[in-house]
Amino acid sequence: MAVEMECAAFCAVAQYRNVIFGQMIYGGNDISCEEWNSRAEVDREFIREALFWFAVEASLQL
Repeated sequence: MAVEMECAAFCAVAQYRNVIFGQMIYGGNDISCEEWNSRAEVDREFIREALFWFAVEASLQL
């Protein structure tokens, strides 16, 4: 569960302007427990590239 304030603002503007809006939120860290987990063992380059191409495909479907 997360709260992303900028996304909430964009959603409000999109709703007011009556336009389609979508946002992908990528969390690089986990701060949900007592000790910070940087997730350093995860290959972020692969994840970011996959998210980029997912966004391209999703945009083409609009």
